[in-house]
Amino acid sequence: MALASTPGRIITTLIAIACLAGSWHLMNQGLEQMTETRQMQRLPATPLAALAEGPYLMEATVTDAPGARPAPYSGAPAVFYRYRLQERYRDSDGDTRLRTLESDQWGERFQVKDATGAATVNPETNQPGVDWNLRRTFNRQDGDLIYSEWALRPGDTAYVVGHFNREHREVRFDGLSGFSLPALISTGKLETNGGERLFSAGVRISIATGLLALGLALALTALKIHRLWVYILMVTIGVSGSLAWLGVSRLNQEWSAIATLYESRYQQLREGSASPLVQADIAALEQLIRLSTSGWLDRWMFRTIVEERLPAPELGDQTAALAAAAVEKKQPARLEYSIPVMVLTAGAGLLALFLMYLAIKGVKLKRLIEAVPTSSAAGLSFGLSELKGQIRADEQYPLLTDPLKNENCVAFYYKVEERSGSDKDEKWKTIESRKEQVPFWLEDDHGRVRVYPEGATIDYPKTHTHNRGDRRYTVRLLAPDVKVYCLGFAGLDNQRPDRLSVQQDSETPFLISSKDEDDIVLNRGARSFVSIAASLGLFLFTATSLLAADGRFSPDNLLLSALMVPLVLCLYLGVLHYNDMVFLKNRVNRARANIDTILQQRHDLWPMLENTVKAAMAHEKQLMARIVSLRAEPPASMESAANVERTLAREQAATQVLKARIEDYPEMKNHEVVGRFMAIMADTESYLALLRNSYTDSAMIYNTRIQTLPDLLLAWLFRFRPVSQFSKDGS
Repeated sequence: MALASTPGRIITTLIAIACLAGSWHLMNQGLEQMTETRQMQRLPATPLAALAEGPYLMEATVTDAPGARPAPYSGAPAVFYRYRLQERYRDSDGDTRLRTLESDQWGERFQVKDATGAATVNPETNQPGVDWNLRRTFNRQDGDLIYSEWALRPGDTAYVVGHFNREHREVRFDGLSGFSLPALISTGKLETNGGERLFSAGVRISIATGLLALGLALALTALKIHRLWVYILMVTIGVSGSLAWLGVSRLNQEWSAIATLYESRYQQLREGSASPLVQADIAALEQLIRLSTSGWLDRWMFRTIVEERLPAPELGDQTAALAAAAVEKKQPARLEYSIPVMVLTAGAGLLALFLMYLAIKGVKLKRLIEAVPTSSAAGLSFGLSELKGQIRADEQYPLLTDPLKNENCVAFYYKVEERSGSDKDEKWKTIESRKEQVPFWLEDDHGRVRVYPEGATIDYPKTHTHNRGDRRYTVRLLAPDVKVYCLGFAGLDNQRPDRLSVQQDSETPFLISSKDEDDIVLNRGARSFVSIAASLGLFLFTATSLLAADGRFSPDNLLLSALMVPLVLCLYLGVLHYNDMVFLKNRVNRARANIDTILQQRHDLWPMLENTVKAAMAHEKQLMARIVSLRAEPPASMESAANVERTLAREQAATQVLKARIEDYPEMKNHEVVGRFMAIMADTESYLALLRNSYTDSAMIYNTRIQTLPDLLLAWLFRFRPVSQFSKDGS
């Protein structure tokens, strides 16, 4: 379905809305995880005897519980367990897969204790919301069956983040969101859990960024806007603005919540009922809050929101030592970099670079399609050209017939696929494919031009499909009388050297499509925008993964990422404009080299002509002087267009004199050397006219580009210099 059509635009709009909604959801999820992890890093492990009303982080040992049950696989008593039974099987393609046959979990309230006291943990207050981060306690494979179990057992050390209820002397898991804290029960190290949470937050925020950029790309496509600078402006505003705004708002919420939490604990000191353990816990909290500022924005928020609400408690030596020990025990969140994570991060970075390359390549082609003017068949010029017209059969090349319907065509793509699997596992595998094409005429209102489609990217407008058993046969074809758009290299036709034809060239794109030019540009722009969106998300993922590994991923980093977005997009633009100038410079150099080749061929003719004329027309002093002069001087070079013009003018004058003088010498008319000279000079004269026109157009476009912003800056930086041009009367 064409993107420019009304149904295509409606579908594109709906997908854009879904992407933007998904981006908002994932962004908030990622920011919430990041905030919760940072808040946990500020909480010291509070002794159970120091618990008062409010949220706490506790490190304690699970005690024997009367209600403990045997875990289903290990049989060991547990206060909570989660189990899963999986089966390994092979699908219809022979690939090994896993499917879950059974899974469930169970848990109830349990007791924990430390050196100072005991408390009850009641996960039933928010069972679905509790994050049970437990180590795997059982894993066994029996044939194709895999048994896995995660259990919290008596004797395990558990880290609990919950809300302590003083009245019932139990830890509950409701009311934590107001303090930006997770409901957590973990048997792993908190710094590892924090690193995993930061990594997960980075993944979500990266995907959200990619979805946001993708949603904006699709929205612009639905509005038929395909200008790269508009997209970059929208993405810069959208991504940078959202990351900056959400980062600042989360920081404000985070610091306000921790200040409120500290004030609630400090109130115990004001009431004068705080024990040394409570005083040490409050002092440790105050010190950890002060140490948790990781960037300039963190420090500014701390001074603005928290500092005045964070009075330091007065401590004795023993209490200060307890507080210092609690602070020293706290470790920063770190991601344990496993090989899969390292491979994933490196792969994301490489894929981002590859997608960036694809985006630049796609935008470059789109800009070429927009920049190259449409030529008529009669006015075709040497070099990259754009044509629009109808396909007509070429009498010299019989039409093809497609293998499926025996329909006449000038090009087709044939594919045979075989089905494997069934239902959701159904797959189609290509077992045979081939392409064929023949030259054809492209006809417009002014004439026709031969097109050699070999090597072209062809958009086949017609498709036939036929199913037979487990095989599917598909043919896509390009038939006569179809209106097409053609972008390709116009060079000398091998069949008729005096004419130009459109053909494959290694340095220029070659595209044949039945779509309108506007639709082609819109499609190419949409693909490039999607590649840019994906690469942005992957770049951000790589950066956040590295930051999460060091435990430094924070809203500050979000703002840094927000600033990085326009920098990355400016890099896109810079590379794109640089490639444009390189392409234009290479076009000029190629046209120059072609002219130099012809000039050298013409120059090589003068010594042979001199010997012939000297023998038969020695008394023609003026003619001989012209020939000797042209033979003696070095061949003209395109280093100076003015010098080429002078040389060509002298050659033309000498040739005209020679034509006039040989009328008086009948034996010279049929001389082999003279005949060859005249033929080559005549052939190269028309060819030179084409090449000079091509060079003039290329040089004018190149000189204009390097003298206008923003290319002027890149031209100065990378030393792109203007090239000489033929004078108007000489071109």
